[in-house]
Amino acid sequence: MKLHYLLFAALTCLPLAATAASSSEESITAPETHNRELKVGDKAPDQYKRDDQAIKDWKAKGLPAPEKESHWVNMGGRYVLVQITNGVVLAIQPSH
Repeated sequence: MKLHYLLFAALTCLPLAATAASSSEESITAPETHNRELKVGDKAPDQYKRDDQAIKDWKAKGLPAPEKESHWVNMGGRYVLVQITNGVVLAIQPSH
């Protein structure tokens, strides 16, 4: 009977161990790479959310007005509209 309780106790702990392992893997932060291809809806690297990256003369470059809480940035030779709050790419235009 003791063996039954011991086996039961061991089996009930297994899901907890598996959960702990998977949750620690989910919290690992991967290094950002700037050579990956971004599409509309992807998240841009955090540096592009900063105001110092914003293109101030967007109108002179023929770009449409940025949406609320967004700005145009130059990224990889293209103009990219980035939402300031979460870094989501809203539009991509070729640079001229």
